[in-house]
Amino acid sequence: MADTVATDPSIASLQNDIAALKRDMASLIEHLKTTASNSASEAAGRIDEGAREIYRTVSTEGCRAARMMEKSIEDQPLVALCVALGIGYIGGRLLTR
Repeated sequence: MADTVATDPSIASLQNDIAALKRDMASLIEHLKTTASNSASEAAGRIDEGAREIYRTVSTEGCRAARMMEKSIEDQPLVALCVALGIGYIGGRLLTR
């Protein structure tokens, strides 16, 4: 009977330790979820801003290239017409095959 009394405090101590471990694990998991969520939000924000910057750059460069092409066509309309006819002819020949 003395052994039973001696082991009861040990079991109670283990149960308390296990309960504390469960609380600590729950706290750690909650912290990890919060950290992961914040990191994902920050990464999404950076990706979004990067995509917007790429879009602005491509849009600006596209407009610039279109203006340069327009100026080139205005400066040399005959050359532009010949190039357009040549591309159309080659494209037509390739599509008929």
